[in-house]
Amino acid sequence: MKPFKTIDEQLDLLKSRGLIFTNEDKAKQYLLNNNYYNVINCYAKFFMVDDDRFIPGTNFDEIIQVHYYDKEIKSIFFKSILEIEKHLKSILSYRFSEKYKDKKYAYLNVQNYNSDNILDVIKTISYLSSIINNYKYKRNNSINHYINRHDDVPFWILTNYMNFGQPLYFYNYLDDSLKNEIAKDFSSFLTSNLEIESIFLTSEHLVSFLEVIHDLRNIVAHNNKLLGYHCRGRHVRYLYELHNKYAITRDSRRDDVYNVFIVMQAYLSKNQYATLHNTLLNNTNHLCTKLHTIDVNVILQSLGFPNNWYETTFLPLSSDE
Repeated sequence: MKPFKTIDEQLDLLKSRGLIFTNEDKAKQYLLNNNYYNVINCYAKFFMVDDDRFIPGTNFDEIIQVHYYDKEIKSIFFKSILEIEKHLKSILSYRFSEKYKDKKYAYLNVQNYNSDNILDVIKTISYLSSIINNYKYKRNNSINHYINRHDDVPFWILTNYMNFGQPLYFYNYLDDSLKNEIAKDFSSFLTSNLEIESIFLTSEHLVSFLEVIHDLRNIVAHNNKLLGYHCRGRHVRYLYELHNKYAITRDSRRDDVYNVFIVMQAYLSKNQYATLHNTLLNNTNHLCTKLHTIDVNVILQSLGFPNNWYETTFLPLSSDE
């Protein structure tokens, strides 16, 4: 069992490994508030020449800045993913309701899904039914209201009670014609962001992109470390019109944060993606001014971003949106 160390002992250990402290009282408070493991074990590795020694001149304040950067960009990504979730639920509920209009509880009918995944369809229907059962007897909620007033819960109401993963699973089990119609809707986001006339976004691309965004959402929502993250067992499906713009080939590794970042263009408006891009750029430029021992590219590389990405130009925001 690893022995417990007091804050003073933690500082002594770090100093013995060559770490410099400008203000020890401030450092002690920071370690107390943020946990030694969450700060040192997760972020100090960027400043170490081996497991025991820091790069000469490394200051504890630099580790704090990297820790803060990770926290800030998680918040930035999470905000954009909430917008993506909203767009997904809105388009999905509109197209499904359009196809099965005037049919009550159409999403609970197994015949309205692709029959190739019948067991998964039944699980999805069971989950949707459980949402309704959980709220239909509770007061002051939209499900209870629609049941009592209309003897039905429209799908655009039900989606408000679904987590990010459920619309994705729901989409995956729809018939091909409806899936392609929805994929076509999302193609407009991508054509706008890439500034090209047209693009064919398949349902397979849509699912692949959403799966990695979902994985990233789980990381940032649970406040896990983002630096060094790779999607477990997933690679972003290759789309020439998108990936060629960023010099990413079919043979390139496509499971890091940067690859998730660029496919978010398929779900965000031009201004929303520009805001995400520019805010990340601002935070990276700020970090650049705070690092003296290592280059900011070391941090960018841990996210899969290209070298010198911080020199990228800011994307313009349109007043028309």
